[in-house]
Amino acid sequence: MKKIIAIAALSAALTTSAFAADNTTYVTAGLSSATYTNTGGFPNPGKVDLGVGYSFTPTLAAELSYHQFGDSTLVVVGVGGSASATASVSSVTAAVVGSYPISDQVSLIGKVGVASNKTDLTTNVGTSDSSSKTSLYFAVGGEYNISDKYSIRAQYEDFGDIESATDPASATALGISAVIKF
Repeated sequence: MKKIIAIAALSAALTTSAFAADNTTYVTAGLSSATYTNTGGFPNPGKVDLGVGYSFTPTLAAELSYHQFGDSTLVVVGVGGSASATASVSSVTAAVVGSYPISDQVSLIGKVGVASNKTDLTTNVGTSDSSSKTSLYFAVGGEYNISDKYSIRAQYEDFGDIESATDPASATALGISAVIKF
């Protein structure tokens, strides 16, 4: 019984020190090149994002981010003139972030969570439509620690379906982010 109590106390001490080792709040800011699929010809936009995270341990964190995709405009020219439609997409993501250190400065990262996606569509003839879709969100990439306070990430993100249509469009992004730890 004393051995079990000693092992439990040691485990609690190690776990507490592991949690105390990081307990860091951080912010992220990123730029990406996004890719739309199944959009009927809308061009691929850029994307900016801002996020805040909290590291529970050196390898486990939670992150909340806002992503704004650039407006994407499709123009159709016909005999009678032209028509255009502009898609504006945004997403709020909540994810668990896991990291696997390769060295003191480099880690592989993975994220899994949920994306709340919103698509607004407007035309030059005065019509508009809005669609929301909650989808699985995941990301994979790497992080390079410049110092204890600053790092840079490169990552691939998948936002899932960005609209609630019968054959919905989806979005992915490839980009870089700066991370500042407090």
